[in-house]
Amino acid sequence: MIPGTTPEPLEELAAEERTEWAKFTGRMPADWFPPETWPMLAQLCRHICQARWFGHTLQEVRAGLLNPTDDDQLDRVERLIRCHDREGKAVVALMVKLRITSQQRIADDGVARRARAEASQQPEVPPWMTPRADPDERPGRAQ
Repeated sequence: MIPGTTPEPLEELAAEERTEWAKFTGRMPADWFPPETWPMLAQLCRHICQARWFGHTLQEVRAGLLNPTDDDQLDRVERLIRCHDREGKAVVALMVKLRITSQQRIADDGVARRARAEASQQPEVPPWMTPRADPDERPGRAQ
């Protein structure tokens, strides 16, 4: 890998998965995905494409191809929903691990600044001013 260049999609990826790879690597800084993250990024691209396929399949079912009185068809739909949900969870987990969610990109100093501002709005009570619970009034204590 040449410093300052985005990594090329792995050869093992299908065309649709390569497109997802290019979207991520094109949007993030060139050094965001070092070689040790490439297997996770490849897996993320696979899960995105799988989730998309399950989503399209579920849309087709909702378009009227389902007989709501057929238990076998309902079971198949339930399996599709579970698979779609599983793919979505995998996508979220990998995006968090690769630090590419919007939550991960919020600067820590901004979070700290907001926390300090919120804390300054509440009067600080020194520990010695905090009322102590009467030991006889603790929950679970026999009366």
